[in-house]
Amino acid sequence: MTTRGITQLYYKFVGHLRSRTDFIAPLQLTGRLEDYLVHEFIGYAYGESGGKLLGLSNLGNRGEQKIDIAFVQGGSPASPVIIGLVEAKYLMNAHRFETIDSAKDEVAKTLKDFQWQVRKFEKDLHADMQVHLRSRNSEVYGLVFVSYTKPVNQSRHKDKEVFYAYVKKRAGELGFRFLDYETPHLNKVYEDKTVDALGTQYFVSLRTGLWRAGR
Repeated sequence: MTTRGITQLYYKFVGHLRSRTDFIAPLQLTGRLEDYLVHEFIGYAYGESGGKLLGLSNLGNRGEQKIDIAFVQGGSPASPVIIGLVEAKYLMNAHRFETIDSAKDEVAKTLKDFQWQVRKFEKDLHADMQVHLRSRNSEVYGLVFVSYTKPVNQSRHKDKEVFYAYVKKRAGELGFRFLDYETPHLNKVYEDKTVDALGTQYFVSLRTGLWRAGR
């Protein structure tokens, strides 16, 4: 798996998520989906690689950073090699089915924590496994998901775009960028999907990005 391979896998995964809109969109009203989407990515990577790429979640021994996804390859269970590392983060404007932007204030702190996780990885061993990253400069990639939900009768396109702009602005200030671009771009997975829940109709949107640390 090369840097190009990770990039191609990410873009295909965006399409995969889009095909799962009817399933995922209602889940955005139930809480934070970071763990679920991590495993969705792991499963997709396994299938797309023909079973050659196994992703291990929350990997790390006591005292080590727990990595959200460590992609491993090897000839046997006794000789796995970590070839790719990905940290994931889920950002949202509102908790569960709330009608107010109750989670926006958490964005800046969450991104600050993310900044520490998405960086050059300089260890040769992690969780007692050899590390030979194939990413450029031995980087840990940042897979970010950004959810926006709002009752239809309160929804304003401008408000949604202001929220996404706020996320990108805060991320840019911390040096994040989208792959080889200079800014932390977000790809649209789906926009304003209608979801009926608890007698209320919501518009639900999801955007995602594969980010790198700044130079």
